[in-house]
Amino acid sequence: MSSNLKSKIEKLSPWIVFLVGVHSIVLGLVVYFFTDFFYQIFFAASVENIFFVRQSGVFLFIAGLFYLYPLIDMKKLYNLILLVICSKIIAVYFLIANAKFTLSPSMIYLAAFFDGLMAVLLLIVFFSYKKNFNRAKEGMHRDEQYVMTDK
Repeated sequence: MSSNLKSKIEKLSPWIVFLVGVHSIVLGLVVYFFTDFFYQIFFAASVENIFFVRQSGVFLFIAGLFYLYPLIDMKKLYNLILLVICSKIIAVYFLIANAKFTLSPSMIYLAAFFDGLMAVLLLIVFFSYKKNFNRAKEGMHRDEQYVMTDK
């Protein structure tokens, strides 16, 4: 991988994590506060049981807040991105497996595609940080060995 591409990935990584988190937060708020509007736009249907739909909105909101947590210190907390990736992969599976039970399967498949895309982008972010962390760790070990043999 070229150093230019590595540099771009490093600069974009926090933004990718941020956008994934904000996506879930905004979607959760829209689902909770504008339930009927959301259903009309995306499913051309009315809501039969608003409780469970709004519950999913709250869940999305909370998940989105959790997705933002690694931004506190990406170098130390990058491992938490793995949990976000796992949640996105589970979401893709759930959406594909259950799309046939909805009035608008095509919208569900579209959501699955974008969740999958987010998982792939987050995998790139994760492996970028993991590689940098391992390099830094190797450098620390070399420094420790140098100090120990220098005495």
